[in-house]
Amino acid sequence: MTSLKFGCDVLLGQSYYLRFDQKLWQAMQPFPPLGTLYAASLLRENGFQVVLFDAMLAEGEFEWEQALETHRPEFAVLFEDNFNYLSKMCLLRMRQAAFTMIEMARKKGCVLIVAGADASDHSRMYLENGAHYVLSGEGDQTLVELINKLRGKMVQELDQIEGLAWRDPKHASPGVELRQTERRPDISNLDELPFPAWDLVDIDRYRKVWQKKHGFFAINMVTTRGCPFHCNWCAKPIWGQRYHVRSPENVLGEIQWIMEAITPDYIWFVDDIFGLKPGWIAQVSDVLSSAGIKIHFKCLSRVDLLLREGEKSRP
Repeated sequence: MTSLKFGCDVLLGQSYYLRFDQKLWQAMQPFPPLGTLYAASLLRENGFQVVLFDAMLAEGEFEWEQALETHRPEFAVLFEDNFNYLSKMCLLRMRQAAFTMIEMARKKGCVLIVAGADASDHSRMYLENGAHYVLSGEGDQTLVELINKLRGKMVQELDQIEGLAWRDPKHASPGVELRQTERRPDISNLDELPFPAWDLVDIDRYRKVWQKKHGFFAINMVTTRGCPFHCNWCAKPIWGQRYHVRSPENVLGEIQWIMEAITPDYIWFVDDIFGLKPGWIAQVSDVLSSAGIKIHFKCLSRVDLLLREGEKSRP
């Protein structure tokens, strides 16, 4: 393939369609794919042209096919939103949507890359259904390295890229030979990450949906990655039991931007567990108060964490 025929570098999407989840479609509380937006920001920071396909409010996979035709990407990437617990649980219908989207992209001549909880657990299945590469675990940095490698900008071999699974081209289907490298260490300094690529999202469409159904507008944000607890219903293929947290100052910076640029009525902190680090909630409260910011929000946490000494927000 030659890059002259492509319209953009990367078409970045995900396979969670709210339309295919009957109960949540009726509830109609959609949020943009935050994990996908982080990947988009990191790709752009590394010089790639990125277009977003947002499946959340799409009617079906045919809209992905339309996006492929319109943007003619060299790389089609299904980067699931690892902050959406529904994506992590992997509804079977969404897996089938991913397989359909993979097939559509292959027919367009794209290099197909998949990242997410289900793909991490079932790399072989996704490769057998047409994916060229699967990013295992936290895929942000692996994605950048892989595309740089495929573009000829990196000299190391595929087996030197951590967190990667692929099919050995020396072996033909149906006997797929799975090659997989060691797990990549998680990003520990979250402050180094760029803010999500919110400019790629049709915010007005989300706002209209929320206002029509609920009379207000909410947006999502994350302050941590991972959770050390062992709840038996929770999927753990991305971060396992590891836990990393952003600084209060970094969180303040994004909240200020969100309140000015997006103007939501409240923020949903989609952390697997909010405020685990002792004293962190009070610190965030302090920096927000100093900046004159008051926000309505909701989050997931544990009562015993919120009742610890010193966790009460200061007036």
